[in-house]
Amino acid sequence: MAGMIENVEEVVLAVDNQDEAVALFEDLFGLEFKDSWTVPADSMSVRCAHIGNTMFHVVSSMTPDAVIAKFIRDRGEGIHHIAFRVRDMDEMVTRLRHKGIKLVPEEPISLGPSGPSYIFVHPKSVHGVMIELIWPGKREGERGPK
Repeated sequence: MAGMIENVEEVVLAVDNQDEAVALFEDLFGLEFKDSWTVPADSMSVRCAHIGNTMFHVVSSMTPDAVIAKFIRDRGEGIHHIAFRVRDMDEMVTRLRHKGIKLVPEEPISLGPSGPSYIFVHPKSVHGVMIELIWPGKREGERGPK
């Protein structure tokens, strides 16, 4: 069972004012937010700094009715989720289901037959923080998801 998690892949902070938050983290901690993108399906803007092997995302909503805006209205600004890179998505999902953990959606979302896949652990199952599980995709010599 040991070693099911390879890395903390990302820590995601939800904020109202992305520019202000990025400037604060750059000023206080010397972070460099070199990458940025949007996720149109979620009306979300992302700014990313790399800290070792972990990505630190500062996200904000592009519309007042999107998922990040709702999260901030309901819970305030703060950690939206933490993502763990897993060695074997199928094994992890089976393990969590066996333990009665709620997964969202019910099956991992796969980005192609050998590409990355992800699924979320509902916050009510893990002390109020949403956990994203990420399988990075097939690497040389590995088998893909079943």
